[in-house]
Amino acid sequence: MGERRGSSGFIGIDSPLGRIASVALAPALLILLVAPICAPPAPPPAPTPDNVRTIEDLVACVNGRLAGSQNATIADTVQCLPPKCSITLTMSNQSAQAACILEGDGIRCQMPRVLIECPGPPKLIPSYLLCPQDSESEGVIGRNRIEIGQGVDAAGNMRMADVPIPPGPFTPIEEGDTISETTGQGDSGTKGCNGGGCHDAQAPLGSAPSEQLSQPIDPFGESPGNPDCIISTDRCDKSAIDEPKQCFPSTEDSRVVKPQSLSEVCDCIEAAKNDDLHPLAGDEITLALCRALEDYQDTRGACVSGGCPPATGPECSEAFAPCDPATGVTVASSGYHCQPAEGEAFECVADCPCRDYSMTGGGKFLVDSAVSMVRLQLSGHAATANPDSLRDSVHVTGELSGFEYASRTLLDSIAFSSFQATRTGGGFTASGKGTANVNGAPRNIEFTATTTGGVTTFEVSDADTSEVLLGGTGEDQRAAFDLSVTPP
Repeated sequence: MGERRGSSGFIGIDSPLGRIASVALAPALLILLVAPICAPPAPPPAPTPDNVRTIEDLVACVNGRLAGSQNATIADTVQCLPPKCSITLTMSNQSAQAACILEGDGIRCQMPRVLIECPGPPKLIPSYLLCPQDSESEGVIGRNRIEIGQGVDAAGNMRMADVPIPPGPFTPIEEGDTISETTGQGDSGTKGCNGGGCHDAQAPLGSAPSEQLSQPIDPFGESPGNPDCIISTDRCDKSAIDEPKQCFPSTEDSRVVKPQSLSEVCDCIEAAKNDDLHPLAGDEITLALCRALEDYQDTRGACVSGGCPPATGPECSEAFAPCDPATGVTVASSGYHCQPAEGEAFECVADCPCRDYSMTGGGKFLVDSAVSMVRLQLSGHAATANPDSLRDSVHVTGELSGFEYASRTLLDSIAFSSFQATRTGGGFTASGKGTANVNGAPRNIEFTATTTGGVTTFEVSDADTSEVLLGGTGEDQRAAFDLSVTPP
């Protein structure tokens, strides 16, 4: 018997039995050649922003969204924030992400720390820094890092993480490298979160002994918090300063800060970026981060059209306990509580449901012999627990026009930056700020309006000089304002 090689490449035996064996073996070898090679299962898809709940979710979303990017920056991570989070701006420098003020060529920009609070459950608290200087940790400045807290129990204890995003080619984030861990010596932890009187040290997590727990800091409380450093917030249960304040006056780095919305902060950064004589000249990353946060607040934040927490929710059973807005089940912490509804029922509803508001009216106003004609029409929506008290520095829009006959002052084309109102009995007091054309030139203005006992007053003044531009007491039957809030 001799050996032969067929055109197929298979080796056979030159005999009837060998030929049969060759024919039988060929299909088997073919199956082996085309069979799939065993490999580890593919990783699960990264969470979408709407599904981000934990530190790990946020990191996984960032890894998925930024994979392969050759020019990633901290601004690219904002897309992974979950919806309905509130934003607070603090000028406090008592933090590992210290706010600062940058001045140059006549432009003074407040560069705050941006505190983000997501209702959960669990409550997620990421924070960013707009100051592009200092606050370095492990070789990465504060602006290029996300500090994240995640609530773990009813006492408010948190896991904490520090996530670096240096600009340039994106390197996937290893989840385990971001979490603050204890060394077992009761120290400040591997990320320094509990050091320097910042977050109080707590016992390690029982389920993961290496992780360290921290206490959250109330930015509206006393040291290391300070309510006089809060320049803006859309939290419904808190308010920002409404006039310039000294932020930490007893420290060496004391500074006067003024109320300012996120949009106004971004506008200042943009003006400074385009000024060659300012420290922010050419700083595209800081501007991109600010605009990304502004866009988040406008489109996916705490109170946006179509995304507001409703005034009703699923049934719940434990009265006044924190609850999950999707199921009504009692949880450790959230921005929702089990509240009485109709009859004997209880519903899991937002602590601060969104409310639509509008203010319209105007007419003829008199100061001595001076006559002003005013027309106001504005609207917006804001999250508030009390329908008789609301603030909005994000969603207010509308028109204000007026003419003061004696001085020939014409006011029109206003862009509102804030509005607040308080209703008492049959009347209310309202005020707002914005930028308007006054006799054709842009000026920062503020207005106040009151209706009490059938008497209506209105005044518009220059926000920078306090010069009264128009207004007065409404003429009887010829001036009135109406403020409506829904749900009431």
